[in-house]
Amino acid sequence: MWFLVIHALIVGLSFGQKLCLEEVKGVREDPYVEYSLRKTVEKAFLESGYLLSCEEKSLRAVVRVIHFGEVPIAYTPKQRISSYNLTLRFEIKINGRILIAGGSVPYSIPFGGYGDIPRRKAVDDLLDKIYLDLLREIRRLKNADKS
Repeated sequence: MWFLVIHALIVGLSFGQKLCLEEVKGVREDPYVEYSLRKTVEKAFLESGYLLSCEEKSLRAVVRVIHFGEVPIAYTPKQRISSYNLTLRFEIKINGRILIAGGSVPYSIPFGGYGDIPRRKAVDDLLDKIYLDLLREIRRLKNADKS
């Protein structure tokens, strides 16, 4: 069993196309969004068979946030905002091609000292929600480059 896993890893590493994921642009007000988005995009590229390496001959990929925002959707009886709709839309430029992904997810702020945790969980939930579509588009782009 281990032999098959090691063999698959060696074959994958020897035939993987090298890609350099450059900075995430467009979201300076929330470093967690930048971190989480980069982590998700890196995971999608790795799962698609790319090798992450910033060598001179590597493909260059740039992630740019087109829209990131929160819209209040519910208020408490004291007119305080208790729920938001978080929206994220971004593009990835690879070799002159552009992939666009995004979505929205609602989240609530409970009473008490939870701080930024509900918002971070909403960002993670949103990126998990769009991950499979992103992965499918990256694989489609990679297969189109092979043809």
